[in-house]
Amino acid sequence: MIISKINDGKRIYTSWRENGEKKWRIVPFRPYFYVPVNENIATYKPSKYLEREFDYEQGEYSNLNGEPLKKVYVESSFDIRKAKDMFNETYEADVPYHFRYAVDEIEEMPEYEMRKWYWDMEWQQGGEYHDCITTIVAYDNYDKEYLQWVWFPEQIETDLNCFVFSSEKDMLESFFNTMLLNDPDMLIAWFGNKFDLPHLFKRACALGIDPRIISPTASVKGVKSSRNGFTFAYGEKGFSPIEQPIGGRITLSLDLAFERQWNDSQRGTLPSLSLEYVSQTLFGEGKVKKSKFEDRNEFFRRAWLEDTEVYLEYALVDVELLVRIDETNFCSEAILSLQRLLKAPFDACFYASHMGSIYFMRNATWKAPTGNRDIERREYDGAMIYDPLSEQTQGLHLNVAAFDYAGLYPSMMIARNISWETKSAEPTEFAVNISTPRDFSEVKHRDMLYYKTDKLGLLPRAVLELKELRNDYKRLMKEARETNNGEYQKWYNNQMAVKRLMASFYGIVAFQGFGWADVDLAASITASAREAIRLAAFKAKEMEI
Repeated sequence: MIISKINDGKRIYTSWRENGEKKWRIVPFRPYFYVPVNENIATYKPSKYLEREFDYEQGEYSNLNGEPLKKVYVESSFDIRKAKDMFNETYEADVPYHFRYAVDEIEEMPEYEMRKWYWDMEWQQGGEYHDCITTIVAYDNYDKEYLQWVWFPEQIETDLNCFVFSSEKDMLESFFNTMLLNDPDMLIAWFGNKFDLPHLFKRACALGIDPRIISPTASVKGVKSSRNGFTFAYGEKGFSPIEQPIGGRITLSLDLAFERQWNDSQRGTLPSLSLEYVSQTLFGEGKVKKSKFEDRNEFFRRAWLEDTEVYLEYALVDVELLVRIDETNFCSEAILSLQRLLKAPFDACFYASHMGSIYFMRNATWKAPTGNRDIERREYDGAMIYDPLSEQTQGLHLNVAAFDYAGLYPSMMIARNISWETKSAEPTEFAVNISTPRDFSEVKHRDMLYYKTDKLGLLPRAVLELKELRNDYKRLMKEARETNNGEYQKWYNNQMAVKRLMASFYGIVAFQGFGWADVDLAASITASAREAIRLAAFKAKEMEI
C-alpha cells in the first residue's frame, strides 16, 4: 500500500489495487502532537510574517508517569517543527506526518500484487553530450515485458527492439508518458535513489520537462517551478536509500534491500555491492558483454554511438539482472511483508527507530516524549568480549559442540520483564547487575536495576506475541513446503518480517535521543545477556574432562 503526504501538509494520498485495478483516495488529516494539559499557548508563527492558532483537544492521553496530556493541532504538518519549540515539553512531535496517519487510520493493509517497474539508465560522462541520458530500460512485472528507449544525434540502424528518438527530450517525454500509462506502484533500481533518480530529474528540468508529471500527487522532492522552467536541487549525494522522492509511487533501491537480506542470512559481509559483483556472486555470471572497447571508461564514453548494439544490450542486461535478483531472493516482497505486519508506510520498514516507534505507538498505553538528539549520551557496557588468550582456550579442540541462544536479547527482555513501565525502585526477584563483566572474570562490582514481577511489560509482551506469530508463520511455511501449494515464499517472508521487527527492539531502546530510548533498559538487556553467556560458559567448564 502506498501512503504519501500531499504538498500542503494537510492531506494524505493512499493507493492500493483490487483485482489488479488501481484504487486511490486523498483524505484530509489534521497534524498534531501532545503536550501537558497545563500548557495553553494560543498562537504560533510558522514563518516570520505568518501567525496561526493552536487548537487543543482533551482526551484520555498520558505519559509514562501517568501525567495527563492533550492533543495540540496545527494547520500543516510543516508547522510542527517550529510549533513544538514553543512548549516546554512535547510528546510524539517527531513522528512523521504519514507515519502518524498510518498509526491512527490504517487498521489493515490489503495483500495484492504490486505493479513493479525495474529500471536503469545510462548517461554520457564527458564529451560533447556530457550528462545526457542515452538509454533507459524498464521491465513491467504485469506485462512481463522489457521496454527500452534510446536516442541518437544522427540516425543509426539497430536490430534491437527499442523506441528510437532523435533527441533526449523526446526520449524522456516518451518514458514519462509510458510510466503514466502503465502507472506502476513501485520503481526498483540499483542505487537508484543515489544516482538514477536525481540525474533523471536534473536532465528533465534542464530540457524543460516537469518531472512532477510522473507523481500521482504532483510532487517530486527538489523540483520547483522557476521563471525559466523547472529546477532540481537536492545536493550532490542524491536521495537517501529509503527516501521516497516521488509522491504516490514507491521507490526501492534494490541494493539496500538485497544487502539487508544478505546480512540477515549471516552469509558474511559483501566486499562490494556493485551489480556486477552481486550477480557474479549469486549466479556465477556478470553483466559484461564483449565490446570493441576493452577499457571500461572508454566503453561508456564511446560505445553509445560507436558500438551501439553492445551498449544497448549492456543496459538491457542490467535490468534483467535486477529482475532476476529480486524474483529469486524476494527482496521487495520481504519489505512489503514487513509493511503489512506493521501497517506502516513503506519507508518505515528499514530502520529500527521507525519500525519500533510505529509498533509501540500502536500498542503502548502512554505517549513517548519527543526525541532530542542533543541530549548528553550515557555510556553503558555492551556485549561480551571473549579473549581466547586470556581464557587460555586457543589451539586445537576436538569434539566441539555448538551452543546458541534463540533470540538472546529478546529472551532477556522476557526473562527479566524489562520494559519502560516495569522499572522498580524497590528490589525484586528480577534483578540485573549492569556491572556484570564483559569477560569471564570475577564479579567485583554490583550496580543493580530491578523490574516489577506483578504484570508483564509492553516490551516482553510484544516479544511473546511476535514469537507466537512467527511460529504460526513457520508452521504455515512448513505446510506449504510439504504440500507444494506455492505459498512457501509468502510465509517465509512473513516470518522473516516478524524476526526483523523483534530484532529492532533493542536498537530502539539503545538509540539515545530517540523518544522510546531508555539507557536503563538497554544496559539491563546487555547485562542480562552477558550473565546468561557467562552461566552457560561456567556450566560448560564444569563438564570438562
